[in-house]
Amino acid sequence: MSQVELEAQRPPLLPVEMFAVCAVAPLATTPLINPHVFSQTRELIIRDFASMELAFLTMPLGFWLLYRYAVPHVLPKLGKAGWVLHAVVPFVFGPLFAWVIYPVHAAVCANDFGVDKFVQVSIIFSCMCLWASLAFQRLRQKARAAERQALVERQAALRAQLTALQARTNPHFLFNSINTVASLIPDDPELAERTLERLADLFRYALDSTKMRTVPLSRELEMVNDYLAIQRARFGDRLETKVELDPAAADYPVPPLLLQPLVENAVLHGLAERAKGRVTLTVHKRGDTVTVEVTDDGPGPGQSSHQGTGTSVRELGERLKLVYGQASRLELLAAPGGGCLARVQLPAAGAAT
Repeated sequence: MSQVELEAQRPPLLPVEMFAVCAVAPLATTPLINPHVFSQTRELIIRDFASMELAFLTMPLGFWLLYRYAVPHVLPKLGKAGWVLHAVVPFVFGPLFAWVIYPVHAAVCANDFGVDKFVQVSIIFSCMCLWASLAFQRLRQKARAAERQALVERQAALRAQLTALQARTNPHFLFNSINTVASLIPDDPELAERTLERLADLFRYALDSTKMRTVPLSRELEMVNDYLAIQRARFGDRLETKVELDPAAADYPVPPLLLQPLVENAVLHGLAERAKGRVTLTVHKRGDTVTVEVTDDGPGPGQSSHQGTGTSVRELGERLKLVYGQASRLELLAAPGGGCLARVQLPAAGAAT
């Protein structure tokens, strides 16, 4: 991409709206500078306002060009000291613009008050115009950044929903779930019915997840319990599960489907080519951190006979960074006593603003 294209894409440091504000500013400032302006003839009144209009539009144009083409090349070199440049510019360029404009101003103005006073007024106006415009544009850019962040989060949630739906409708998962229900109907019709209801709840939760930015952690665990119940109905005594939730973290808001990939991986790898396996999920809040741990007693990280692509865990890490920023952490560790431990640490303060 060329330098010209990069400059075209760079957001302006000053808002275009500053010209509209400056265009009406003389209506207030001219009577303050010349209290007797309205006691003059119509021609003199028009000349006074026209001269101030000229100054109030020409100087903002000078600052606009300065901040559009020159300042952006200097600011990166100053780093955090960039505010010094903003503080100095009106005192340097305000008088400079005033000296350039003054001859035309004096020729048009009916009541010229001298170059010294004109320079003083120009400095005051330059400070007010430039600093207010910079503050306004900074607030606007922060608002737009927040909107983009929300859009990215929604797109990430949509990708997670699609991934979850694909996993739910995976032929193996769907076939195994239906086959489990069919095998339960003769011997335990009530369990078969509950399993179908849980399967429906999983689909409903995945579909509803795009409508919600966050859900209480207790609601997310309800979905996890439904999933584990379906797996226990399928594997019977082969699968042992345990879920523990710290009441202090029950209402903590998390993105929907946050725990689904970790629990699915624990079941998949924990029972891979093994007669029996155990999956444990614990949630606790300590100080300024909420910690979620999903543990299986399988062969451990990278040792499972089922070698996946790691996409689900990688996408989970991306979602955490999008929602919580650098305050979140995702780790895959060897569990004490063998197996894999997936640990998610979240800031107790919630999502990043």
